Amino acid sequence: MLLYGAGGHSRVIISILNAINQQAVAIFDDDPNKETVAGIPIVGCYSSDFQPDLPLLLAVGNNVTRCQLAQTITHSFGTIVHPSAIVDSSVTLGAGTVIVHRAVVQANARLGQHVIVNTGASVDHDCELEAFVQVAPGAVLCGHVRVGEGTLIAAGAVVVPGIEIGRWAVVGAGAVVTRNVPDGAVVWNSPARLIRFRRS
Repeated sequence: MLLYGAGGHSRVIISILNAINQQAVAIFDDDPNKETVAGIPIVGCYSSDFQPDLPLLLAVGNNVTRCQLAQTITHSFGTIVHPSAIVDSSVTLGAGTVIVHRAVVQANARLGQHVIVNTGASVDHDCELEAFVQVAPGAVLCGHVRVGEGTLIAAGAVVVPGIEIGRWAVVGAGAVVTRNVPDGAVVWNSPARLIRFRRS
């Protein structure tokens, strides 16, 4: 497996790979001052010619950056699930998706490409998460929740059943979402209220 990104999220992905007896061979990163992460060599900027038959994971937590980088990659994308996570056999996982330690993804959930379900997060039955969504540590999505592309559900947030959250929105840490959230909205509090709209 190849990784792109040598920050904190890469260490999490390396930990998952170790837990499933896979290995990160090398890491691409645009910072010339970085040399290794957890003993894995950093080989410089992305090159489509470097081990082209190996799958790659985008080890970048920022949803916008992960989306931008995905457009530049010619390698195939891997998908990994930590063995402590519970992922029902009926779940659909898109390419590049990462399910982290002790996360739960329940029956008939559908996760798009390059989604991150982080430590101890819960995605319940029949949820639909579009590409580049991140569900941060401890967040809870109840059943039949839909989350649009690029949205961040921050740590400890709770989204009640049947809610629709738009594209490139942010649900703040600890928020309780009881109403639909439009595209680009930043919401926070309990119950969640609109704080502002993100700049495009």
